[in-house]
Amino acid sequence: MVRGSQFQRGQALIYGIFVLMGGLTALFFLFNTGQLSSEKTKLVNTADAVAYSAGVMQARALNFDAYSNRALVANEVLVAQMVSLSSWGQYVSTHANNLIPRFADCLNPASAVLASFINYDPIYGAFCFLTTNYGVDIMDLAGQSATTVAAAAIGPIEASKTAILSSQALLHAPAYFQNASMRVLQEVADRNYAGDGAVTVAAFAGVAFGANPGATDVLNDFTKQYSGAARVPFAEVTRLAAYSDDFVRERNWTSEAVLPPPREWKCVLRNKKNSVKRRGGTELVNLDEWKSEDTESFWQVTNAGGFFNTWCNTTERPIGYGKQQANPSEGDREESGARLGDSPATNPRASHSASSSEWTTYSGLPSFYDLSDLDPNKNPVMQFRVRLTRNAASTRTSTGTSVIASTSRLNNFQNNFADGVMTAIAVGEVFFERPLTVPNDPGQGNYNQYAERNGSPDKREIGSLFNPYWQVRLAPNGP
Repeated sequence: MVRGSQFQRGQALIYGIFVLMGGLTALFFLFNTGQLSSEKTKLVNTADAVAYSAGVMQARALNFDAYSNRALVANEVLVAQMVSLSSWGQYVSTHANNLIPRFADCLNPASAVLASFINYDPIYGAFCFLTTNYGVDIMDLAGQSATTVAAAAIGPIEASKTAILSSQALLHAPAYFQNASMRVLQEVADRNYAGDGAVTVAAFAGVAFGANPGATDVLNDFTKQYSGAARVPFAEVTRLAAYSDDFVRERNWTSEAVLPPPREWKCVLRNKKNSVKRRGGTELVNLDEWKSEDTESFWQVTNAGGFFNTWCNTTERPIGYGKQQANPSEGDREESGARLGDSPATNPRASHSASSSEWTTYSGLPSFYDLSDLDPNKNPVMQFRVRLTRNAASTRTSTGTSVIASTSRLNNFQNNFADGVMTAIAVGEVFFERPLTVPNDPGQGNYNQYAERNGSPDKREIGSLFNPYWQVRLAPNGP
């Protein structure tokens, strides 16, 4: 029996060898599976990082367009202000030279006080007395200086406009931004895989919404340059910005006498009074011309002819006037709709006396970039897809760079990649949303909502390239 038990020793070793081989095989398979899972997770995270980086570049490009458009609007507002200043300067100069011939009574204090009641109000009377006695030369010099300074500003304004338009043209040059984006995206991917093999940004294309499916130059597909008659939206924004300055929009006042002139008894019966009417304003005409006019006239009331005629006549006597235009070519254009602060209608003789000065170095409203689809009922969103690939030879698996490599006995357990590469796809989305003016304020409602002054809380601000509120987020990867 002792001898028989000795013969049975070591039988479990054979079973253990088979178990050990199975365990090693499972361990190898588990290693490959873990490495594949780690590689896939890292590739997906890298794809998300690349897609987000791509979105940041696209959003910054749109915001650059928005800031550039605002700068172009600011240049146009400055042109409007310079045109207004030049017209005002001409008016001040002619006003100073014509005041004494029109109102000689302002030279004497006693007659000036009397005139303050029968020709205009006391405030204008004090101004007339001080100007005619002490300020004629100063006003004349100030008016001429204002006109000279305004004219000198047009050249730098046009140079600034040219520089802005050149930067926009470079950004939107065919394939320029696309190629620059691809280089940056590849660099982002390489940084995520520094010292860990190679990864390739294989594709970048639009998915839907603002960017058409398959479009590779997503920025130029999502935006469009508007010129010619299509500049109306730019003109509307420019007018709103320019007319926020009261000096540009309208420069009007009326000085009416306290009493009707005693000698003009018919005017006394009808309570008609002498007055000084000041009118002026600046307007954008036909998308390519800024025009400004300033006039001041003394409106004198007199008895009408005939004793039994009770009518009171009014006669315009121009005092000051100035007119300035900025347009690409000389010659008046069709300006029948230009009110110019009601200057031509209120003071026609003064308006006719003003000689128009033209700045032909002005190039008119510039072309500008905005969204390709300006439908206010659509929410503009740019979607794009990024695809990354990684060769099997670069992965840390048994068929890649791992020190545990497959052999002829383990070929049945090696990992197989479709076409020999691992692929990950991520989708980015650029959208428009104005940030909360007060962080974490629940009273402001949704981020994409804003309350109008009339209290309506449900008005949605539509995205455009005039407001720099373009942001980025990752989006679900659909079919």
